[in-house]
Amino acid sequence: MNQNSVPLLEAAQRYLDIDHAPFYMPGHKRGQGIDREFMSIMGENIFRLDLPELPDLAKPIAEAEALAADAYGSDRVWFLTNGSTCGVQAMLLATCQQGDKILIGRNCHKAAIAGLVINGATPVYLPTDYLPEFDLDLGVSPTTLELFLNLHSDAKAVMLVSPNYFGVCGELQKMVTIAHSFNVPLLVDAAHGAHLGFHPDLPNSALQAGADLVVQSTHKVAGSLTQSSILHLQGDRIAAEQVDSALQILRSSSPSLLLMISLDVARRQLAVNGKELLAYTLGLAKSARSQLNQIPNLRTFSQIEVPTLDDTRLTVMTDCISITGFEADEYLYSQLDVMAEMPTRSQLVFSLSFGNTHDDIDRLVNGFQRLVKEKGKGKKEELITNYELRITNYQSGLTPREVYLGKCDRISIDNSIGRVSAESLCPYPPGIPLVCIGEEITFEVVEMLQAILRSGGVINGASDDSLKTILVVQ
Repeated sequence: MNQNSVPLLEAAQRYLDIDHAPFYMPGHKRGQGIDREFMSIMGENIFRLDLPELPDLAKPIAEAEALAADAYGSDRVWFLTNGSTCGVQAMLLATCQQGDKILIGRNCHKAAIAGLVINGATPVYLPTDYLPEFDLDLGVSPTTLELFLNLHSDAKAVMLVSPNYFGVCGELQKMVTIAHSFNVPLLVDAAHGAHLGFHPDLPNSALQAGADLVVQSTHKVAGSLTQSSILHLQGDRIAAEQVDSALQILRSSSPSLLLMISLDVARRQLAVNGKELLAYTLGLAKSARSQLNQIPNLRTFSQIEVPTLDDTRLTVMTDCISITGFEADEYLYSQLDVMAEMPTRSQLVFSLSFGNTHDDIDRLVNGFQRLVKEKGKGKKEELITNYELRITNYQSGLTPREVYLGKCDRISIDNSIGRVSAESLCPYPPGIPLVCIGEEITFEVVEMLQAILRSGGVINGASDDSLKTILVVQ
């Protein structure tokens, strides 16, 4: 297909040239009724294009989705305007019913847990491998997946995360082969991987690996507007009608044309200029790593240490300067106007794209030089890591849906050890639950949650922000 074509952008231009009496929604009537101060900040055209699905937009939307499928190599595409959360949940709803068993990586996003509440499936959580040197989750291994498929041959689907928040993609092609050998579809939350497949020095995308359903947050690196994502289908293991049916329940009935236009344009940008743009991005990342690794007591890692890493994701370890990532994040932002994508107790994660500049890299490196000089103590801090959690956490006999619809008690978190959690508690970002709804609460989980709060982190999903109490199954 002609990847220079942008049918939704072309339709937008036509609508800018139209001057008619708008007796349709939204109520601001193409900006005529919008607050003037708001318009002065945002500009006029954004409101003139804030349109519903008018009759003559159906064709350009279909054309734009077909172009995206062609560019990424999938068989069918759905544009999503309520985020990859919608896509993750649609994948679950399209493949599993109440009582069905699904194998799902324990490093899944909280959106997947919510999806299990919706469809009533029984999760079997797959443990993930771990690299202690960098306090790094490596995702599910092929060996683990094959072991669990042998133990649970009745599973209806497998869901994995690739890449994860740190850019680790894992051996996805091997895992697709394993899942398909058991005649089970592989679903991939590739929210962080919409740019993969457009440069040879990046890991293969989930679609290139052969996954059956893949959701991508095109806004994360690939340049569309926030909350815009794409859901891909390939192969014949899952019927398109099942995905359509799931999206009828989950997708907004009033999709934003602005978000869909941005998906169309981002697809053209990657398809036509992606290799050049991503080469520039990888060059920025290489320069940043090289300079940061020369700063005393700072460490980063790349594909040399983690072969399946997406190098556009830059992780800087703060453990050897004996401060937490939360403290480093606060200093860099408040003192130097350098903002990371995610802090953890031992790391700062930076997301690089072709929107970054050499000046951004200079400010990042200078920021860390000042941080180490003014705050660094030069002694490695021993931190509680996620390693202990993998040993002790396990799913109770209750599904997330059963717990969500059941009765619960609020008790002191100090008295919750051994009880089954009625809520999912997630450091955010990355939004991976330390304890999922339906899991037993362990001492290690409580200790980690409290340590994150003390360090300045945010726990998402807690009904009590102070974390002094927690909801447990009655």
